[in-house]
Order: sequence, then structure tokens, then C-alpha cells
Amino acid sequence: MENFFEDFVKEIKTKEELILSFEEITQAERIIFEKKSGPLSEKIKGKVREKFREFIKRMEDKEILSQNPTQQRSFLEKLKKYLSSLPEVKLEIAFSPSNEFLKKINQWFNEKLAQKVILDLTINPKIVGGIVIEYKGNWRDYSLAKRIDKLIEKSIPNHGRGV
Repeated sequence: MENFFEDFVKEIKTKEELILSFEEITQAERIIFEKKSGPLSEKIKGKVREKFREFIKRMEDKEILSQNPTQQRSFLEKLKKYLSSLPEVKLEIAFSPSNEFLKKINQWFNEKLAQKVILDLTINPKIVGGIVIEYKGNWRDYSLAKRIDKLIEKSIPNHGRGV
């Protein structure tokens, strides 16, 4: 089942996109029992993003998702559980990134960590440039602000020491 979910999460890069996916799944869960039977992809048409509806349709076409409401709900619960299991990488950057930037950095993390990750972004202009990263409790500051502070410390004796 996870192989099929991997196809769905390929396009999810950020925590915002992950939250939106959870909202769509919750919407689909509500809709399941409005009409007792029929393809879920038809029931959710126009009520969720087309990307999500197409994923559901592919699962129906592959006969992974039936027209049984109980099975549909079980499938969506498994999808939510899978999405919840994805690790997050917290990133603090100085600018609002483009979609292309997010795609590249997400791909880089996926390759380096050998698993799918979700980027939890914070925009903080105070770091000037660079990046601050937190992953599984490990924190690294590669910001320009940190480097500038170090340069100031070296060039101005007692800077930042309250003297």
C-alpha cells in the first residue's frame, strides 16, 4: 500500500502542502457516507483539488480502492497514517522561496536522507542569508547572520559580553 502512497506524496514538499492534503482527506471522509456507494473519485469531484481526485481515481482504476464506503474510509485512514509518518526538516531561510527552489531543496534532502521528508519552512529576514536547519533534534546554523556575528566578535574585543 505504501508504494501507492509514495506516488501521492511525491508532489508534497512543504508542511503547508501536507496540511492541505490532510484537509482534503478529511473532506473526502465526510463525503464518503453522503452517498452510500459509488466511486469516491466521483463523490469528491469539485470538492477537493483535482490532483487529489486523480490519485483516488488511479487507486480505483487499479482496484486498490473499492466502492465500499467502509473500505474507502480505511484507505483514507491508512493514507493519513502514512502522511503522519513522514519526517519533517525545519528550515529557516531569509526569503520566500520559489516553487523551483523548494523542489530542488526537497529533492536534495530526499536524496541525502534516503527518504521522503516534508519541509517546515520559516521565513526570517534576520538571518540575512543562508539557512538554519533542524532535523530529528539536530540543529545547524548556516546563516550569514551567525557568520557576521563571529566576524564582529573577532574584530571588536568584548563585543556581546556586556562590557
